[in-house]
Amino acid sequence: MDILTRCIMRAVKTVGLVLNYYKNENVALALEMLEILKRHKLNYLAFGEDAKALGLEELSADEFCRKVDLVMVIGGDGTLLRAARIVYGYEIGILGINRGYLGFLSELEIDEFEQYLDQIVSGEYHMERRTMLEADAYRGDKLLAQEVALNDMVITKGALARLIDIKVKMNDTQVENFLGDGLIIATPTGSTGYSLSAGGPIVYPNLDVFLTAPICPHSLTVRPIIFPSDCTLEITIGTDMPGMLTVDGQQGVELLNGDKIVINRACYDTYLVKVKNIGFFDVMHDKFQKTHADKFK
Repeated sequence: MDILTRCIMRAVKTVGLVLNYYKNENVALALEMLEILKRHKLNYLAFGEDAKALGLEELSADEFCRKVDLVMVIGGDGTLLRAARIVYGYEIGILGINRGYLGFLSELEIDEFEQYLDQIVSGEYHMERRTMLEADAYRGDKLLAQEVALNDMVITKGALARLIDIKVKMNDTQVENFLGDGLIIATPTGSTGYSLSAGGPIVYPNLDVFLTAPICPHSLTVRPIIFPSDCTLEITIGTDMPGMLTVDGQQGVELLNGDKIVINRACYDTYLVKVKNIGFFDVMHDKFQKTHADKFK
C-alpha cells in the first residue's frame, strides 16, 4: 500500500472535538453535533478552550488523545492544522468538517455530517497519511524551540520592509544564499497553500518530499526546490532586525541575526479521514474555483 492511504476498519466509540471556538456559530453547530452524537450513543470529549466553549470537562492533551478513537474538526483549514499538532504522535484520524472559507483539507461540509456518520462510526472509512515537518530553532548552541507543522514553516523578515539574508544547506552542502523577504518550507499538503502563492509547485500528497519556496528573492536564479524527505535542511538568517519563524500560520518564534533553523521530516504523520471516493485533483479543481471575492460576499 502506498504512503498516501492506510485502510482501517476500526469502529468509533469516542469522538474528540476540535473547533474554531472564536466563532459563535461554530460553537452553536458543535453543540448541535453533540446531540447527534448522543443519539448515536457515542461518547465525546474536548480539550482546553474547546472543552470550555462546549461546557465539557477540560482534559489534558495527553488524556484527550489517549481516550478518543477519532477527532472531528469543525472549522476551516487553520482549525484542522491546529488539530494535527494536538494529536501529533498518537496516529489518530482527523475528520475535517468545513466551516471555513476554502476547507481544502476538510472531507465534509456541515450538511453532510449526519449523512456519513453511521459509515464513520462503523469504521467504513480510510485514512490518508500526510507528511509533517519538524523544526528545531537554535541561537548559538541554545535550542529556542521545537515545532511540528502539517502545512509549512515560514521564515520572514521583520515589520519594516528590509531584506534578510537566507543561507540554505542540505546535509551540510550549500544549496542557496539569497536576499529576500523570506523562505517557505512546505510539505506536499502545504504546497497548495502559501507556497503556491509564492510560485511553488503543486505536489501530489503521496510524494515523500518537502519543498522550499523563496518569498520575493532579490535574484533571477533562486527558485523553488523539491527535496527528498530523508534529508536535513539547515537555514541560517542574517538580519539587523528581528525576523520570525511561523508554524502553520499559527505559532511564532522570534529570530535574530545568526539564528539557525534545522528542518527534518517529522517522526509522525497526520492521518486524514476519508469517506468519499474523490481524488486529489477533483478536490483541487473544486476548491480553487472559489475566488477571493467569494470570501467577502
